[in-house]
Amino acid sequence: MILYYMPGACSLSTHISLRETGEQFSLVRVNHKNNKTDSGENFLSINPDGSVPTLKLSDNRLICDCSAALLYLADCFWESGISPEPGSARRTAMDAMLVEIERDMHVQFASLHQKNVDKDQRDAAFAKLSVQFEKFETLFSDGRKYLLGREFSVADAYLFVAINWAGISGLNIFRWPHIGDYSDRMRARPSVLAAMRAEGLIVD
Repeated sequence: MILYYMPGACSLSTHISLRETGEQFSLVRVNHKNNKTDSGENFLSINPDGSVPTLKLSDNRLICDCSAALLYLADCFWESGISPEPGSARRTAMDAMLVEIERDMHVQFASLHQKNVDKDQRDAAFAKLSVQFEKFETLFSDGRKYLLGREFSVADAYLFVAINWAGISGLNIFRWPHIGDYSDRMRARPSVLAAMRAEGLIVD
């Protein structure tokens, strides 16, 4: 597998999840300014939409959507511990969380990154995001370590990326201590550390 990524983008969740599987994969960084890979290849010739993650499978099929890539990994490599068994009640719960993070958080953060976003739009996005973070703060208040309880899943990788975006976007996440503790637990996972180092997001 080949993962085309941009540092800190939603592709980070796919990157983390791939490392959790233990499967072999290659990383190709894409420059968001010119849509070129580090080798100079035109990324638009691979994915005309220019979106990441773009996950290229061994049979050359492309998965060009964050949730779709995470669900593919969850289906194929659930036995590695990145997902409950397909068809189980816990897997259904995980899938619902992925949908919620994409629909109610990822979309709002994307709106904040649009050019010429005004104060009213920014405030509206922050208000909607705060509602979501409050929901997750309540969820983690029961002592669970991860979204589904004690076990990591690909949904955790996605939420972790959203938490990172919150800090970058200026949303004060320090008012949610349980989410802060959760973020610290995620950052301590070897897969997360390795992915963030590989993307240049942390430097030792």
